[in-house]
Amino acid sequence: MIIKLNRSKARECLDILLTIFGWLFLLLFLYYFVIHLGSDFSLRFYWLSISNANAIVNFTILYSGLITLSLLWWSTYNKRKYGSLRRRAFPQPTRNHEIASYFQLTEEEIERVQNDKFVEVR
Repeated sequence: MIIKLNRSKARECLDILLTIFGWLFLLLFLYYFVIHLGSDFSLRFYWLSISNANAIVNFTILYSGLITLSLLWWSTYNKRKYGSLRRRAFPQPTRNHEIASYFQLTEEEIERVQNDKFVEVR
C-alpha cells in the first residue's frame, strides 16, 4: 500500500534528491568495497600518534555534545508543539437501531443475534 501525503513540490524534489544521493553513496561504497576486497592494503594510515588521538577524542566529545544538544532541542520542540494535543477520540457506542439500519434488519433480529448462543447465517 502506498501512502500519499500532501506535500509541496519542493519537499518532494528534496526527498527524491536525498534518496538518489543515498543510493549513489551506497552503490559507490559497495563498488569500492568490492574493488579493494582482494588487494593488499597498508595499515600505516591507521597508526595514531598522540596528536591524532587527542584530535579524535576532542572531535568525538564535540560531536557527541552536538548530537545530545540537538536531541534535547528536538524533544523539547516536540513536547511544546505536540504534547498538549489529545488526538485520540473514541467513538460513541453504536445503538441497535443504527446497526439495524446499516444491515437492513429489524431491531428484534439484531437483539436476537446479540443474545443467542448460536447464530446461523444464511
